[in-house]
Amino acid sequence: MKIDPGAKPLTPPAAAESRPAQTQAKPRTDAAQTEVSLSERSAQLKELETQLAAIPVVDRARVESIKEAIASGQYTIKPDNIATGLIDSVKEMLNAAR
Repeated sequence: MKIDPGAKPLTPPAAAESRPAQTQAKPRTDAAQTEVSLSERSAQLKELETQLAAIPVVDRARVESIKEAIASGQYTIKPDNIATGLIDSVKEMLNAAR
């Protein structure tokens, strides 16, 4: 298979680059409010959630390295690995359907 070097590179939409942040619920403004105190663990979980939201879904460095390997003709396809992956996927789907 020959790769056309004149093909334009595709760029994913900005929304696909990172995980969306979760929205905060609006506080109630009723006359009778309840006081809530959160544990230290809750604060840690909130911090982890913030850190995870900052991690991009797509590893741009890996994508670029694969693009370069394909463009230079150094990317090798291993049919055995593809076949094994497909078979494993089908097995998972069959087990999930039971």
